[in-house]
Amino acid sequence: MTPAVATVLSARQWEHDLVAFARDAAAVRLVLRAYRPEDVEREASRIDVLVAGSETTWVTPARLSSWRRSGIRVVGVFPAGDDPARNRLRAAGADEVLADDTPAEAILRVIRLLQPRHTPGPDEDPRGPITVVTGARGAPGRTEVSLALALGRAADEPVLLIDLDVEAPALAVRLGLPPRPDVTDAAEEVHVTGRVPGHAVRRVGPLRVVVGSHRRDEPEPPGDFFTDVVTAASLGGGHTVVDAGPRRSGDPLLGIADEIVLVAEGTPNGLVRAASVVADWTARPPRLVLNRVPDRQRDDVVDAARRWIGLEPDAVVGEIRSVARRSRESVPPGRALRRALRAVGATP
Repeated sequence: MTPAVATVLSARQWEHDLVAFARDAAAVRLVLRAYRPEDVEREASRIDVLVAGSETTWVTPARLSSWRRSGIRVVGVFPAGDDPARNRLRAAGADEVLADDTPAEAILRVIRLLQPRHTPGPDEDPRGPITVVTGARGAPGRTEVSLALALGRAADEPVLLIDLDVEAPALAVRLGLPPRPDVTDAAEEVHVTGRVPGHAVRRVGPLRVVVGSHRRDEPEPPGDFFTDVVTAASLGGGHTVVDAGPRRSGDPLLGIADEIVLVAEGTPNGLVRAASVVADWTARPPRLVLNRVPDRQRDDVVDAARRWIGLEPDAVVGEIRSVARRSRESVPPGRALRRALRAVGATP
């Protein structure tokens, strides 16, 4: 069998030489030179072996683990003499780790000697589902909805709730948890081992929680830095729910989500803000939650949401006093909010 091979596009000479040699030798089928991680995800079913260099910032342990769990064999390439880069690839579980001065012919031989890939069966999901809760700026209630959704699903499956609201992380304060260790601590270990460290995960009733980062004096990390935490969390099985804060279409976090929940406040300003987010939306269609909708205006707000946002609401949450009260008392949301959100996540 001729293996189907992909490389991660690189400016370093090893990748150019490998591609040229593979085309001349015709010993493998070169199916992709990936420029972005989404390219690999999209073509995963066609790839037997992926060759990736540690010099590419998005080739992280979390992604290598994800590719291997989906059945792709991984050959990692590191700059000759760079022991930390070699160790990261090994810790991530790459099938083979080679220096970048390895001749292209030798790399190709390694590829051909790898065992055929393991294709996950119908009862062997390579990762758990990811739900991302987002919405426009203006505090429409994302955190409360994230928490209620996570609690509702924790009754049936393990759930990890992660605070990735970079602008206004609120879960630590909301649940009365210490600010450290936080998602930055988790990300730093994920980028070394590919796993979410147990010391960064807190227990809140049936939930496991990773709180957000409040490190205002530190430079903002790159966009994929925290997304890898979500990828790594999903590899542990169970359901990962993310309080994502405001996100725009094209954000890498939305690209890995199995379900996106868009929270909009049931006011004219809230609907206009949500409509501006959806206007340039290219990710998977979101599930719309209308929050804090005045009872007497429910039908008008729903009609306005259909007209302005272009989505049919999956859930309409009224102005429930107990919801506001419990959010101020650092206790989990009550049954009223969870009942209102019951339809979210059901098969459309």
